[in-house]
Amino acid sequence: MVSSTHFLSLAACMFFASTVQGVAVRSSSSSSSVATARAASPGTKHLMIFGDSYSCDGFWAGSTTPSSALPLGVSLPGTTTSGGLNWVGRTATELNTSLVLAYDYAEYGATTDEDLVRGATDDVTDQVQMFMTHTASGGEWTADDTMAIVWIGINDVGNSMWDGFATPIEKIMDQYLAQLKILYDAGIRYFTLFTIPPFDQAPVMSGSTTAAMDSLRANITAYNNDLVTRMATFKAANPGVTGTVFNTSASFWAALDSPSKYGAADATCANADGTTCLWYDNYHPGQAIQKLVAENFVEALTGTFF
Repeated sequence: MVSSTHFLSLAACMFFASTVQGVAVRSSSSSSSVATARAASPGTKHLMIFGDSYSCDGFWAGSTTPSSALPLGVSLPGTTTSGGLNWVGRTATELNTSLVLAYDYAEYGATTDEDLVRGATDDVTDQVQMFMTHTASGGEWTADDTMAIVWIGINDVGNSMWDGFATPIEKIMDQYLAQLKILYDAGIRYFTLFTIPPFDQAPVMSGSTTAAMDSLRANITAYNNDLVTRMATFKAANPGVTGTVFNTSASFWAALDSPSKYGAADATCANADGTTCLWYDNYHPGQAIQKLVAENFVEALTGTFF
């Protein structure tokens, strides 16, 4: 997810070895911010997931379709960057009250648009095209049982910091919203956008200068604020959208503020077993944080989608 001088960048998650504190929110302030919300429908749920290594599980577009036998389209826990199940796997196989099928297009090292900030793999614009090619016109998903989930931005902000240029947040958001419109036109009506978490707390950042960290945190805040504004604009422009901005920060800070509660000696150690430290490696959260993300996500959407 970071520059190759800081961390290993691989072709896709399937090939990888397995800033604001607060409660998980549905948008900028309260639960009332989810406009035109429908009641959750019973039966099978379909998740269309786009993003980077914080979400990827080894699913590959055009390969095995998720099913009751393989809800992720791959054997559990998938190939993740947490040492086990990530939030996608836990949502689909442990926290579900009905069958949840996860089509996880997220890829290790992705950005929103490589033309704006370099990435290591298929960016979100490519991932959306994979959905359009392989899933949009096939399968049994409907507007009532399908949600598009996007967790992107970590590499947009991080890679621009490593490369020494200002993150082009407005241009990134323009492209981001263009991809949501493609998904809307394909028939999706439920959308959840994850905020950038406080990845400034990742061990890799320990050697960064104060100026670099101040800039990074300002960009995280600006990006997350813009995400809320853009979601409101998207909902206003597209009838029938049930839109949620999910605050990932609470899940991270719950563990970072009390590492011993989650089996870790401190908030900065890393271990590839994914369980004895909060971090799987110097950039990716382990299973405890991923589990918290899943639990808070499901809680936030219960009654609206789940």
